[in-house]
Amino acid sequence: MTCWGLARLNNLRPRPCPMSSFSEDLKRYHRRRFEWYEPSLYVVAWFRFGQWIRRLPAIPAFLLNLVHLPVYMVLTLLTGIHLPRGCRIGPGLRIYHFGGIVLNSEVVIGSNCTLRHNVTVGNRRDEHDVPVIGDGVDVGVGAVILGAIRIGNNVKIGANAVVICDVPDGHTAVGNPARCIPPAQNESANRT
Repeated sequence: MTCWGLARLNNLRPRPCPMSSFSEDLKRYHRRRFEWYEPSLYVVAWFRFGQWIRRLPAIPAFLLNLVHLPVYMVLTLLTGIHLPRGCRIGPGLRIYHFGGIVLNSEVVIGSNCTLRHNVTVGNRRDEHDVPVIGDGVDVGVGAVILGAIRIGNNVKIGANAVVICDVPDGHTAVGNPARCIPPAQNESANRT
């Protein structure tokens, strides 16, 4: 299983330090110039700080949470980006645009993933049936990913797609409900 999230579930890969994960996140925000004005940057930074706090012993964690939690709640309200502290998100997360992003607290997301505005990733029936998203996944505007499914590595999910079934590595998921397009068809569609 090459998916970062599945490996983490099976304890096959050590948990990365949240601060090193944030340095990978920063690299994804720096294209031609650094984008300080991007609201999601602050949410991701504060999320990684919260992940670091969760690793501390009880008393320092409690004291830091007295500052972290209120600021985190305000950031969530102001930006409309909800990354619960229970989420397991790999390094290199990039969130484009303002707001409307909601993740379930048990979601697992791999490294170098991209989320755009109005994305929902969560449970479908039970509170624990949440998706596991692989590495290098690009999630389009308004996409909804629900249920105990696996999104493979290097997958593209189209705008407004409703994904309720597994998506193999390298495929593209489009439509409502989403259908999977294999990589060979993706390349021929891009040429025309």
